[in-house]
Parts: sequence; structure tokens; C-alpha cells
Amino acid sequence: MPSTEPNRPRDVRLDEYSPVQYLQFRPSRLVRLARAAAGVLTWPLVWPLALVSRLSDVIFRSISELLSLIPYAAGVVVRGEFYRFALTRCGHNVVVEFGAILLYRDIVIGDHVLIGRYSIVHHCDFGSYVLAAERCTFLSGSKYHSFDRTDTPMALQGGLKKRIAIGDDCWIGSHAIVMDIVGRGAIVGAGAVVTRRVPEFTIVAGNPARPIRRRDEPRHGSNRESSLEAERG
Repeated sequence: MPSTEPNRPRDVRLDEYSPVQYLQFRPSRLVRLARAAAGVLTWPLVWPLALVSRLSDVIFRSISELLSLIPYAAGVVVRGEFYRFALTRCGHNVVVEFGAILLYRDIVIGDHVLIGRYSIVHHCDFGSYVLAAERCTFLSGSKYHSFDRTDTPMALQGGLKKRIAIGDDCWIGSHAIVMDIVGRGAIVGAGAVVTRRVPEFTIVAGNPARPIRRRDEPRHGSNRESSLEAERG
């Protein structure tokens, strides 16, 4: 009987998990040197852009959107160097993938951070060893628009913003929307909507996001654990 699996590399098989290592976080010395050299070559481009971006958030955002369209390898290097000079702080080994946009200059990013494709970052700081998957949105809180008055359009009522932060060693699943602080070592399931602070080492999922368990608790094969795995997929 012929296989129904399409032709693809055999290291990842249909419906069978295989171990992987993410080379961004374990780069060889050669890769580190190559990226550093490539980064230096971008300085004639990114230094002037970084200096100009400090004039206003509008200019910064415009440059961020423009650089987000540079494809993979070249884009990773150019964006990494630009944000290193333009942001309040941007650590080393930071990968901002294609289509991802940072809206404000006062963002702080730690070391060894991945911000996935088409993610949007408002007033949100990142610790070190943060994994943010594709199409995540990090907002400046959950009170952008006031709506108590009905005699005035909501667009004219103003609103409130606050800075949020993603702690060290966090994993934010694809399409998550984060509106509050995520504590160190926490996991946010794919598609989750975080409206309240997530405690350290806690796994949350759903809309609104609710705790599933702590990472340091043993797995018991519960229905809630199975639900989390399904939402991550």
C-alpha cells in the first residue's frame, strides 16, 4: 500500500514527534562570527536609520515596518543591528523575523530572544531566552479605549496604556494576544488571550487565558493538560 505522506525530509515524520534543537540558541562559533561580520557590514545602513528613528515614534515605526519586509537571513541581520542601536536596549542573539513590527523606541529586549513572523509589539519589554511564535500581539494593557459614555463616540473618549513585560524563559504560542505581564518561565498557549498577570512558571491557555498547571508540577495526563496540547497545536 503506497504511503499517504508527501515527499519531505525524513527527519520529521507524519504524526510522529522527533527531537529537535533550535540552532539560534546553540550557534556554533563559526555562525556567531559570520553573523557578527554580517552585522558590521550593515552599519552604514542601520546607523543612520537608528539615529533618524530617535527623532519620533512615527519615524521609528515607519523604519520598523520597512525593515520588516527584508527576507529571512538578510532581514534577521539588518533588523537585529537596527534594533540594537535604536531601542533603549536590545541584547545579543535577538531574532526579529519577517513581518514583525516594533512600534516604540523605548522597548527593552534581553539576550537570546525570538520574535516570530508577523508579530506586533507595543509597549512591551522582553527578558532573555523568550520564544514568541508567529503572529503574536503584545499590547500596552487592556484599556486602550474608554467606552463608559454612550453620548460620545468611543474613538473620542481616549483610553489608558501601560507597559507590560515578558519574563525570562517564556514561551508565547502562535496567535496569542498578551495584555498583561507574563512571569518568568511561564507558557502562554497558542491563541490565548492574556488579560491578567501570569504567575511565574505557570502554563495558561484559552480566551481569556486561564491557568492549566505549573511547569514544576508533575504531569498527570489530565483533560486540562490534553486541552492545552490541543490549543498549542
